[in-house]
Order: sequence, then C-alpha cells, then structure tokens
Amino acid sequence: MNDSGRVRGAHRTVWAVRAVLVAGIVVALFAGVPEGYHPPVALVVVVVAGAAVSAFRPEHLSLAITMGVVVIWWAFAHGNEMPVAVLVAAGGLVATHVAGIVLAYGPPALPVAPEVALLWTGRAVLVWVAALVVWGVARSYTGHGTPAVFWLTGLAAALAGAVVAGLAIPIRGQGVRG
Repeated sequence: MNDSGRVRGAHRTVWAVRAVLVAGIVVALFAGVPEGYHPPVALVVVVVAGAAVSAFRPEHLSLAITMGVVVIWWAFAHGNEMPVAVLVAAGGLVATHVAGIVLAYGPPALPVAPEVALLWTGRAVLVWVAALVVWGVARSYTGHGTPAVFWLTGLAAALAGAVVAGLAIPIRGQGVRG
C-alpha cells in the first residue's frame, strides 16, 4: 500500500466495496443452506465468476445477470415454501446491488466518500424493508400462491421501495452525488 491509500491500483475503500458486492451475492446464494437448500455446484461457479467480473466491472451487464440467476434459483427451486432464509438472500442481493452502484460512481483510484456510503446504506435498508413486508405477506398466505409470484411481487415492492428510499433520503450537501 502506498501513501495515497491505494492497493494494486484501487483505493482500499473500493476494495472494501468490491468485497461487499461479492460477499452479498454469495450470501444470497447460500442463505438457504442452514434450512436445507443447497445450490448446485455449477450454479455456485457461475455466480462466483459473475460476482468476480462484476466487482471489477460494476457497470457491465454481468451484475444484473448474476443477480438474476440467484433470484431465479430462489424463485423456482424451492417449491411452495417461503423460508426465513429468503430475508437473508434479499439482504445479500440488496447489498450487492448497492455496492455495484457505488462502484460505478468513479474510477478505482477514487476513494468512496463516507457520505456516499452512508447515503446508499440508508437507502438499502429501506429497500430491504420492502422484502420483509413481502415475506410477511407470503408467509401469511402460504398455500394461496407460488413462490415465483411472491418473488415477482417482491421485485415490484423493491422497485417501489427504491423510489421511496430515494425520495425519503435525499441528497444532502455539495459534492455528494447519489
């Protein structure tokens, strides 16, 4: 590491956000393991490779595809169940998405401003609350719909939550872009 806070060409805060991106998608994929949901090895390889590419190219389509693969696996691989692990998976997916947004803000040599990290962390928490609401509704209507319907409802709720979060936590201060 040199005096400017860079490690191998990227600022150390960028490396931290890259780690959040990769960890978030891996947590989302493996969230169901304690409840008996084991992803196939081929799926793990695809997701980890996609996460690695996305950590260095967050603006690339690989991030959306990798997240989509995890969502599809959760939506269709679990029958009519809505386990608690879905909340952990949703948190991992939100963390991955937000990390990708923050990484896409600037070049790797540019440190991530604490204000930007806090702004997007607050927004992520508000979006995750939408997943909590959808999960609660899904659990109360067990047997009345399919998990795929609830995942699609959850994606719509997350979109609505993102809009509300963007309005509820406006950009404050000069020089901070969110």
